[in-house]
Amino acid sequence: MITVSAFKEDDVAIAYSIFKTARINPWSFTTFHQSAMNGLSLVAKENKMVVGYILLSSVLDEFTFEDITVDLAHRNKGIGRKLMEVSFLKAAEMKQKSILLEVRYSNKKAINLYRALGFELIGERKNYYDTAVDVSHGVETKKTDKNPPTRENAYIMKKVL
Repeated sequence: MITVSAFKEDDVAIAYSIFKTARINPWSFTTFHQSAMNGLSLVAKENKMVVGYILLSSVLDEFTFEDITVDLAHRNKGIGRKLMEVSFLKAAEMKQKSILLEVRYSNKKAINLYRALGFELIGERKNYYDTAVDVSHGVETKKTDKNPPTRENAYIMKKVL
């Protein structure tokens, strides 16, 4: 059974290891720790083991999903959806009016999930992400490409609550 709760100090290092496996240029542990332990961010566990997380922040009446990652071995089980749904409840309790997120243009699975959960495309950030290899959703430049792209656009999506 998957449970979702606030981060505890003991959860951060395991969540950070999941974070690092899904990033080309991960944040420092200190930055991740600050975001995880801000009182808003959530962790998903299966049998008391960390399997995913969502980093949240709030400015005035708006939540931002800073990052959401599920361990590779636990993907496609609805864990990301559950983390987001619990975040929606938290946002409602805090009287937030909307939620923002950014997502790689090539991360079609995530984009489809976000749309299914009510997010709409509101903008784009040009050349926002590095593109060498991103294990979080399989973006990889081909060795045969003479001029492989080094940056990828991000979509900005918003859900009105």
